[in-house]
Amino acid sequence: MLKIGVTNQKGGVGKTTLVFHLSYLFSRSNKKTTVIDMDPQGNLTSCFTEDLPEKSNIKLIFEGNLPEPIPINKNLSIIGADITLSKYEAEAKLANFFKLRNLLEQLNGDVILIDTPPSLGLFTSNVLIAVNHILVPADISKFSLSGLSDLLDSIENIKESTKSKIDVIGILFAFTNIRMNYSKAIRKEAESKYKDLLFDTVIPESVKVKEAISKKQPVFDLYPKHKTSIAYKEFFNELERRLYGKR
Repeated sequence: MLKIGVTNQKGGVGKTTLVFHLSYLFSRSNKKTTVIDMDPQGNLTSCFTEDLPEKSNIKLIFEGNLPEPIPINKNLSIIGADITLSKYEAEAKLANFFKLRNLLEQLNGDVILIDTPPSLGLFTSNVLIAVNHILVPADISKFSLSGLSDLLDSIENIKESTKSKIDVIGILFAFTNIRMNYSKAIRKEAESKYKDLLFDTVIPESVKVKEAISKKQPVFDLYPKHKTSIAYKEFFNELERRLYGKR
């Protein structure tokens, strides 16, 4: 089973939007896919549903219970989150860092995709301990670039301390105007530091994505010929090559 965490401690880099679109791309590739929202803001959950049943709230793992996934379609389901999850953030006892890993061991299917909050606290640590792949979306900015090294260091520290086998599958630049000279300069700097990790595909910035998500649909369903829709599908093909074949 593929267990993929999508994380970056910087907000506004497209984590939630990426997980939302990947969930449809994986599930339509005949992969039984479960999405998990580990962010108390619950933005990913609201992309799918406005009504989260108590039995399907991820907070249950911190209460000694197992949440039940909500079916979205034949191959896609979600375990959601809301603001009530936040009260467990301060309960950083050792056992709480392994709650998500215990849950994933009970789930069936082909792919698990997990959205994380913009921090490296208890919830993101749970994800880093539980998954076998990390996908890092980033925007093209100096702040984002400087934070990447801290994130990668944190992943290595967790990998060593927990003996887990985490693979950073790659870094994706999203919501970016790559044609701007500033963006080109940042991209060039990133290539010098993270060449083997960077995906070739860049997800361009577009209001069409927000329009589609407001209707609880992926952008490639509403605007199949739009450049952002094409980019998501190109990225998915590139991601599959890394996951199932050679880079």
